[in-house]
This record gives sequence, structure tokens and C-alpha cells, in this order.
Amino acid sequence: MSTAASDPVRSRRTPDVAVLGEHAAEGEPVVSAPRRVLVALAGAEDPALVAQVARAVGVGGSAIELTLLHVEETGPRELAAHDLPLRGGPWPAHARDAVEDRLAEADDLRAAALLEAWHERFAAALPHAEIAHLVAQGRPEQEIVAAAGRLAVDVLVLSARPRTGPTEAGPRSLGRVSRFVVDHSPVPVLVVRRAR
Repeated sequence: MSTAASDPVRSRRTPDVAVLGEHAAEGEPVVSAPRRVLVALAGAEDPALVAQVARAVGVGGSAIELTLLHVEETGPRELAAHDLPLRGGPWPAHARDAVEDRLAEADDLRAAALLEAWHERFAAALPHAEIAHLVAQGRPEQEIVAAAGRLAVDVLVLSARPRTGPTEAGPRSLGRVSRFVVDHSPVPVLVVRRAR
């Protein structure tokens, strides 16, 4: 007879990762009383994310500090600094700088619009929440993990973006960013699945 304590597969649990979405049990707390929450946003999240986060953290009670994070991926721009012919050949430095400035400005405008739209959604659903915005630059998976540690949040929330590439190895339940964050986060991670 096998019990949960003696069965290594059944006794091995992952208390630091919760999945919210189609498989979450109704009425069961997902995360116990988080007060500082970091929500990583890429721009393709399901609008149901707000309701799912509200359900996980609770809409009443004490104030919640909610930080909305967007990471501007700078990978292609970092390569351009090495004078690789990425955009039609080696451009004169002054022209390349002007293009880089315009790209950075466009990224900043997009990040501000994205964060403001999600701010309004979260403010409506969580009226007691203090909401802050944070924009980081770099590799999203690394910046998300770094922000979670630096801000000392209680829980990190991100949407699962299933892998879609035919050449990617491994399970397709999480994309590369989500997988890295789940594996390296210094705080518990709440993965929200897209509604079907």
C-alpha cells in the first residue's frame, strides 16, 4: 500500500507555483494573503487576467501594493551596437543613433500606453490597490526575476504564453519567459492561463 508520504511522485509538491485558470478549484485560496504583487505584462495578456488576479489576492481587506511591470526587450538593439548589418548595411553612426533614438522613443510610448491601459483595468477591479508602473529594459525573463527580488514582492503574476514554435523542445504549456521565471523566481509565482 502506497501513501502520499512514501510515494515520491505524490509527495513532491511545488508550493511556490500556482496555476490559475481553467484548472483552479473554486473557493480554494491560490495565494495566501499577498499584499505586494508584481504583475508582468507583455501586451498579449487575456483581459480576464484582472479578474483572475483579483480573485487570487482578494478584492477587500487591507491595501494591496500592485506593481505593473513591462520589459522592453533590447536584444536586437544590442546587436546593432556591434555594427552588424541588421538593417540594410552599416550605416553612418549619426544615422544609426537617430534610428536607435526613434526606436527607444516608440518603445517608451508603447510601454506607457500598455501600462496605463492595464492600470485602469486593475484600478476598477481592485479599488483599494496602490498601483505603480515599472518599465525595465533587457531580457524579459531576467528582468522579471530581478524586479521580483528587488521589490521584495509577495507574489509574481504572469500569463502563460504557450510555446508555438515547431522547433522548440520540451513541453508546450509555458513559453521561454514563463519557464525561466518559474524556475528562477525568488518569490512564489502565479501563472494565469488564457481563458479558452
